[in-house]
Amino acid sequence: MGLAGFGALAGKTAWLQVVEGPTLAAQAQAERTVTWVNRAPRGDILGRDGTVLASSAVSYDIGVNQIKVAQYERTEERTDAATGQTQSVVVGHGAAAAAEQMAEILGVDAQELGANMVGESTYAVVAEAVDPDTWRRINALAIPGVEPDQRTRRTYPAGSVAGNVLGYTYEGDSRTLIGSAGLELTQNAELTGVNGKGSVEIGKSGAIIPTGKQEEVAAVAGTSVRMTINPDLQAVAQEAIDEVVAAQGADWGCVVVMEPSTGKLLVLADSGAVDPAHPSQTPEESRSARSVQAIFEPGSVGKVITFAAALEEGTMKPEDTWTVPYTWTAANGQTFRDSHYHDVQTLTSAGVLAESSNVGTVQIGEQLSDDVRYEYLKRFGYGQTTGIEMPAESAGMVSAAADWDDRTRYTTMFGQGIAGTALQAVQVLAAVANRGVRVAPRVIDAWIDAEGNETPQEQPEGVRVISEETAQTLTDMLIGVTQDGGTAEAASIDGYLVAGKTGTTEILTEDGTVASFVGFTPARDPAIAVAVVVYRPEGTYGGTVSAPVFRKVALAAMHTLGIAPDPSVIAAQAAAEADAAAEAAAESESAGAEG
Repeated sequence: MGLAGFGALAGKTAWLQVVEGPTLAAQAQAERTVTWVNRAPRGDILGRDGTVLASSAVSYDIGVNQIKVAQYERTEERTDAATGQTQSVVVGHGAAAAAEQMAEILGVDAQELGANMVGESTYAVVAEAVDPDTWRRINALAIPGVEPDQRTRRTYPAGSVAGNVLGYTYEGDSRTLIGSAGLELTQNAELTGVNGKGSVEIGKSGAIIPTGKQEEVAAVAGTSVRMTINPDLQAVAQEAIDEVVAAQGADWGCVVVMEPSTGKLLVLADSGAVDPAHPSQTPEESRSARSVQAIFEPGSVGKVITFAAALEEGTMKPEDTWTVPYTWTAANGQTFRDSHYHDVQTLTSAGVLAESSNVGTVQIGEQLSDDVRYEYLKRFGYGQTTGIEMPAESAGMVSAAADWDDRTRYTTMFGQGIAGTALQAVQVLAAVANRGVRVAPRVIDAWIDAEGNETPQEQPEGVRVISEETAQTLTDMLIGVTQDGGTAEAASIDGYLVAGKTGTTEILTEDGTVASFVGFTPARDPAIAVAVVVYRPEGTYGGTVSAPVFRKVALAAMHTLGIAPDPSVIAAQAAAEADAAAEAAAESESAGAEG
């Protein structure tokens, strides 16, 4: 019987060691193993000059297992004076002892902290957004039940600068940041990194077992995105558009600055720009980029396309003359008028554009077939998205020529009956500035991976929309718009030639107008094209509302890009001012003599 019992015991032991042993060992190891996620930092979003506009910071929320903390004993090593021996002495118990140690590191009141650590919860948060150094000091206390929750938080060091371009994020499942607007949304896959992980074995006291299994897999940061946006110039544009929107009591406004030859956007500014760190503080309708999404009738800015088509098709020359009354009735019975009353005028084609005459424009435009004009609208980019790396871009609205009624076939000649975005408007003038070649706008310059390897954005292939000769002729005509007698004298800049076009159009769905100015400078060697749009200002005309904003932003761009004033332009402007002063003096002297 003894041998049988011994045999049974030996068999059981062998069974436990050989068969169940590995399973039991693995189960025991799992029970004493603590695992965590090493969260990958989200890639940065940088300005054109490398300025960090969006970044990520790893922080910790500190939680406590209130049941485990209640069992905590704080000990100190003390030497017995009588015996000279060192021994551990318990000097504190539970949450109070733990809070006393942690409060000093966290910089909070020990009693309040201790109160939050008492209860039956297995995880109660007692501190949020603690930096890694602070967590390491807390962790070194080795208090059982004190546990970290590692999180990645998004920061925006420049506040609202380019906020409508950057977008913002929210925290999704597993603490992962997810883009919710702007580049944070469209570039979410690239910006998101790969999480790592770690694990250690701990004993019953909560201390790490030195000989236990430990694992550490580092996280891989997400790819960073460098924009084409110039942060300093963006800030100037945002301030300028905010000022005019406030002064005019307008609903909103936007500014777009583009390099005509590359398509790179230096500015994509919206009024009331969202602060990505606090998006809820901005009305929902103002958190997106209206410069890319909001559509409006371009008004007289659309005349540029009509004149480009007429020049390119050879139906009009700048020196051709037109009899321009205040009102004019077409053969189909449709009547059109200019914005201001005037007697019958004889204007050259260049004069029609400079004075933005609707009557003169429809006379020029009717020399072209509807199909031809529709083709040029499409060539210049209306009715189609540009492909910019922003969410929810609008294609605008351009109906087919076959669908135009008797009035629409004429209104499309001066920018009504079609609709587009500020981005599309700047694209039209940029094509003229780029010698007739339209280059799609872009807001991303390059992607930079976690190892620092850079992948530049591919240069969009240009599309020729008009000949170089036509572009040069049209540029000369557009310069007249900003000169003395043109509709946009307020857009002129001392020392620089400016070519451009004002736009004023009534809003069909509500009272008010859209006032705009789109132009480029230096006109003979363009570096930038700029669009300024103000929606429902108290003032009416683009020449008085939007042109001054253009001048402020364009001049800042010239300084930023290091483009010096042209001495010949300075001399010409000085001579023109002297002539004007002499003429005024002569008129005054003549009036005095008559008196």
